[in-house]
Amino acid sequence: MPCFNCVCTVQSLNSVLNVLVDNDRFGDAKEIFDESKEMGFRPNSVTFNVMIKGLLNGAEFDEACNMFDEMLERNVEPSVVTYNSFISFLCKKGEVEKAKKLFEDMVKKGKYPNAVTYALLMEGLCSLGEYKEAKKLMFDMEYKGCKTKVINFGVLMSYLGKRGEIEEAKSLLSEMKKRRFKPDVVIYNILVNYLCKESKVEEAYKVLIEMQVKGCEPNAATYRMMVDGFCNVGDFEGALKVLNVMLKSRHCPRSETFCRLVAGLLQCGKVDGACFVLEEMEKRKISLDLEAWGNLIRDAYSGVGDTNELLTQIILGY
Repeated sequence: MPCFNCVCTVQSLNSVLNVLVDNDRFGDAKEIFDESKEMGFRPNSVTFNVMIKGLLNGAEFDEACNMFDEMLERNVEPSVVTYNSFISFLCKKGEVEKAKKLFEDMVKKGKYPNAVTYALLMEGLCSLGEYKEAKKLMFDMEYKGCKTKVINFGVLMSYLGKRGEIEEAKSLLSEMKKRRFKPDVVIYNILVNYLCKESKVEEAYKVLIEMQVKGCEPNAATYRMMVDGFCNVGDFEGALKVLNVMLKSRHCPRSETFCRLVAGLLQCGKVDGACFVLEEMEKRKISLDLEAWGNLIRDAYSGVGDTNELLTQIILGY
């Protein structure tokens, strides 16, 4: 392993291995890991955690277990992160019972689960439709000395959102606030997304306002969902209003969202609004190709009114 006249430390080795693993180059990471041991490096828990993560990313569960055994043979103490990697893998495979056993083994060995450990198990339970069990686990964790975090509420919110159980999700959000948890953008986005899917865009817009008031900055995904939500119910003026806020926040919609909004405004006879959107596209170097222009004209002709005149105005304005 070349050192390029630099002093190699276990910390620098771990950084290199982590970059390789995160970029799907586990083979290179394994080669460097093996060479480092030959050169006398003593891997620490972080080193093994990175290698175990890489093996599990490649679904090499047995090899990851062998790496865990090597870790113990070298008297390197597994950390909570080590166990979390295995629990995450098992839960994603639907093997929640095995994950639970590992969880119990972890506790017996004096490794106390953290909020992430509980969140992983909760996700596994939710994936099997065991929402009540997941919720119970979240409340049990506090009795066992582990403080609940936003991530745990997020798991439950995500499940409820996917199931379309909006009222229960709103109730959970209220519960969060009562317990003085500050919902993050991920939590709010779950609610915005499913309110928009249920065509409750005005309610979703209130959530957007609440985010801003509470100091939770909406991200690009929040605005995109809102613009699409208004477009879906045919409220293109509402979509344009959100677009304005989005652009001021320096977030940019996808080209499809722009095109859909232009077509919708055109159908409503809002030529000025459509021209504004096209100008914003031009500023951001987002252009319409022939297919997009074709779709735009088709959508415009599905509206009412003097479409020929409107199209002439929009093209001349553009």
